[in-house]
Amino acid sequence: MNLLRKLTIRSQISIIACLIALVVMAILSASYLQMARIIGSNNEKLTGDLILQMRQTVHSNKDVLERLMMNIAFNMDVQNFLIEPDKAQSFMLSKRVDSLFINSRTLKEGILDIVIHGEDGRWIDIAGGRGLTKAYQGAITEGKFFHYYGLQNFGRHYEMENVFLIGSKIKYSQPGERFNDTIGTLFFVVSPQALLGEISDLSTEMNTMSFFVDWQRKVVSGNESLRMIDDLELLGAGRDGSIKREVKWEGETYIAHSEYLPDMKSAIVSMIPKDAVMRDMNAIRIFFIVMFLIGGVVMTMLFKAITGNILLPLKKLINFMSTVKRGDLAKLKSRIDLDGYVEINLMATEFNNMLNKIDSLTRELLDTHATLYGVELEKKKAELAYLRSQIHPHFLYNTLEMIKGMAAVKGAQEIREAAASLGSIFRYSIKGEGIVPLQTELAVVESYLHIQRLRFGSRFSVELEVDAHCLECPVPKMILQPIVENAVYHGLEPKEDRGVLRIKSYLDDRSDLIVVVEDDGVGMNEERLGRLRTALSDEDYRARLGGEGGHSIGFANVNARIKMICGPAYGLRIASKEGGGTTVRVKLSTKGEMLHAI
Repeated sequence: MNLLRKLTIRSQISIIACLIALVVMAILSASYLQMARIIGSNNEKLTGDLILQMRQTVHSNKDVLERLMMNIAFNMDVQNFLIEPDKAQSFMLSKRVDSLFINSRTLKEGILDIVIHGEDGRWIDIAGGRGLTKAYQGAITEGKFFHYYGLQNFGRHYEMENVFLIGSKIKYSQPGERFNDTIGTLFFVVSPQALLGEISDLSTEMNTMSFFVDWQRKVVSGNESLRMIDDLELLGAGRDGSIKREVKWEGETYIAHSEYLPDMKSAIVSMIPKDAVMRDMNAIRIFFIVMFLIGGVVMTMLFKAITGNILLPLKKLINFMSTVKRGDLAKLKSRIDLDGYVEINLMATEFNNMLNKIDSLTRELLDTHATLYGVELEKKKAELAYLRSQIHPHFLYNTLEMIKGMAAVKGAQEIREAAASLGSIFRYSIKGEGIVPLQTELAVVESYLHIQRLRFGSRFSVELEVDAHCLECPVPKMILQPIVENAVYHGLEPKEDRGVLRIKSYLDDRSDLIVVVEDDGVGMNEERLGRLRTALSDEDYRARLGGEGGHSIGFANVNARIKMICGPAYGLRIASKEGGGTTVRVKLSTKGEMLHAI
């Protein structure tokens, strides 16, 4: 409940409406599902009863046919006919066997032919099936008395295209040397109805489709075609017992039941359309849907009535407040007027009073901010002026000019060149704009390196790798010379052998200018590098500059100037390894804010 109180009125009403709808839907769904289960259970029981009735019919007919076959197989006249060597006696016996066949045929409707093949080639039949059945003698499995061949196509010999063939070996049952010897083979050729009964009639009465599928997946009897079984591929898997599943055929879903008959290597299949099973449920489903829709319409009308009376004025106030929140100055000057219940009118009045107060305070804040901005601007200018004063004292330039003149008079050429280079550096530092192209800054670095070459000779070399696109990029004045000076004095000068100083520049993927100054000098240890990185990462770099003393034109000075001009994302990054040199990476903005930094 506490969570519900924190939500908006619209949300609370919507949640209540949704909960009611869900409860109603759950009740209707539960009722529908229960009815569906009952109807489904009844249909499943009905289909099961049909399968049971079909199975009982098949087993009953099967038992009758098997008893008739056993009577014939163990008949004395039949056995004597198959072993009698005397032809005259054999002929007399054949007449008796023929009479036996005719009598047996009348006992069960659907027996089309009875055929006996002797082991020595003699035979007898009643409908000319000797030649049709001879090829099946060797297919009977040893140890089984009856063998079911399934559906066989003997053309139109028996006035029907497909017949059912059952075979049995005849064993001699009289005492003597030939006891239990195989003396012949008995075949029954029967119509499907003789074995299966009227399955189609049962299926029609119960609105189902029924099949009797033999081991070759042929339809033995039913009301559908052979192609259907091939398409369904339903019940070769039914050999483990009963199966129930949903299958699709010709765009319609069926509920299929099957039961495997192991003695006959066949399966009974019954299929009922799912729509037929659920036909009664469709009317119930439609009724439930209509009731739910009517309830939804009624709830929607109630919801709209409540919304119009309570939420619309509140929504108008919220929209106005959102507009004010987005900073729409026109709305800050306007006021809201609501026509609604007492509480919402009171809220509108208080909100208008708040806007009046905000307007008054905003004017006061703007005046104060303008004053503070002017003070901050002056402070920043003073800081930059202080930094500049640390690296370009004017009197040194005048002194250097005097030294250069004296060196010229005395003929001290190296002193004259050094003084001239140093003079150009100081002249550059005290004149002109605070932002210069990188090309100009590199020229000053070259003047400084010229002085160091006069001092150190060939103890180190200088390599420049400057992208031509970088030469016109704006940089703060005098940011590279202190870094180069540190590389010479702290990296290359202590090194005993010849060193290399490299200066590189390029634009990164954000178009920021990157200048790298690296040397292969003595480097620095981890402790000293850590102190230097900590000093550079100090956010209060303005306050720290005053304590740098004689090192104010070093890394701290340059890093502080870059951060004040370009922002905190820019500045120096230092990497060094003791005995492995030092690399200083300078990151500068090339965007417009630098041009207005001073």
